[in-house]
Amino acid sequence: MVRKACIPALLLLAAPAALAAAGAPVPNMNGTLGTAFSNRQIHAYASTLLEIQKIRQAVSFRIDSLPQDKADLLQERAKAEMMQALSRHGLDVATFNAISSAVDKQRSLRREVRQLMMEEKLSI
Repeated sequence: MVRKACIPALLLLAAPAALAAAGAPVPNMNGTLGTAFSNRQIHAYASTLLEIQKIRQAVSFRIDSLPQDKADLLQERAKAEMMQALSRHGLDVATFNAISSAVDKQRSLRREVRQLMMEEKLSI
């Protein structure tokens, strides 16, 4: 039996109202709507996302070979590690998810996050 890693996405942990509150659209200088996140939050998001990707990769590599009870335990530990990564970088779930949503919708923000992640990977 092949079992795929089923690590809950942080996006599913926050209520939609919390997402809206954390990244409420605000008018930009040019009159369009954008999401106001600080540079610190964007940098923290990129760093956190790198950590979460590493955690997911490690779990998905191991989970298929484990019995169900151990796989469940591994997933719980991974979820706890993801929450610690958020905390280490000064983000909460709602803010992380709001930035994720903005990254999905805003090409320029997506490019910025990718660039930050690449720079961080290269500096390690």
